[in-house]
Amino acid sequence: MATCVTRRVWPAYAEMWRLSSISRGGFINTQTRSFFVFPFGIELGIFGAAAYFITKLKKPDHHSVLSIFGPDPNINDESQTDRVVQCIAHRGAALDAPENTLEAFKYCVERDCNFIELDVRTSKDGKLVLLHDQGLERLAATSVTDVHAVDWESLKNINIGATHPNRSKFNDVHLCLLDDALDYLLDNKVRVIIDIKGDDKQVVNGILKTYSSRPLLYQYGAVTCFNPYILYQIRKRDPQIVAAISYRPYCFSAKDYDAVNGPTNPRYGDNLPVHAALRCADVLHSLVWRWSARWCGVSAVLLHKDIVSPSEVQYWRALGVRCAGWSVNRPLEKLYWRGVLRAPYLADTLVGEPDNDDKQEKTNERPGPVVDRLLEPERHASGHNH
Repeated sequence: MATCVTRRVWPAYAEMWRLSSISRGGFINTQTRSFFVFPFGIELGIFGAAAYFITKLKKPDHHSVLSIFGPDPNINDESQTDRVVQCIAHRGAALDAPENTLEAFKYCVERDCNFIELDVRTSKDGKLVLLHDQGLERLAATSVTDVHAVDWESLKNINIGATHPNRSKFNDVHLCLLDDALDYLLDNKVRVIIDIKGDDKQVVNGILKTYSSRPLLYQYGAVTCFNPYILYQIRKRDPQIVAAISYRPYCFSAKDYDAVNGPTNPRYGDNLPVHAALRCADVLHSLVWRWSARWCGVSAVLLHKDIVSPSEVQYWRALGVRCAGWSVNRPLEKLYWRGVLRAPYLADTLVGEPDNDDKQEKTNERPGPVVDRLLEPERHASGHNH
């Protein structure tokens, strides 16, 4: 969820500016024949606002949103409690099993997790491949740096579980196509969030074709992206698709962010003017992303967990928009999201899930050393294992 969005968010704001400029241009042509002359700033604001409201998309049918995201977790209706969404498996619980693979999705289904987030991007021949990164260096330790430059035949046999900490349990794991994943997930009545990576026309057209060929997906699947213009293009052509927008601070100027360290791994850190320009882009982004979310008619927002507060959840709840955080992995954090924020969260591990603790204790399963290290602070503080 925290990938670089520098090249993917700007087109949205450029398009909004273009629409505003078109409207403003029309006003200038007639201004000489009008008695009303406004200062440039006011004129730009008027026609920018007009372009926004004219092009703003409506939200999809409420029943589709309810079918996917379930009842609002803040409700007090006990009859609806079982339908409330608590945990969404981020990339199919990426710390427990190789991410975005059928093996990961089967792992989730076996543990009664019926909501999964996955990432999709296109290969050279236009196939919708489940993959978060642009390349395969992290997952497979290969030299493939951009899957969009490689066809599916050359990708499908690469073992992407080679570097996973639980690789001994998941031998010879391969990339998965979106169609194959949906065949399995929809057959098992698993809801899904499709996170769109890349900004090419192939991925937009591929998502639209996937929905049109699978009517059930309207009730089981939502799309998300950091780039609002990608969401806009999809929902403009098919308004019944449920969408969510993703956001984190400093996405232009830093590769990573967390509350303790702030923005880290700066982009163009050795080029001060460029990095300063990216920081300015971050400020602009922080001011307009809520506006762009409403422009796209989204039904949910997926936010970095460290910027979510009760007031943030309430802000979106008042607008009828669901708010979820990523990635919430520690057991104490999960309890906070369930009990205080009362909002769903995306988790990289199903360890520490209150609903699954009993099952894991009975089977005595351990998901792996990475998760063990991740959970160590809570174990030490609480005096018992999760």
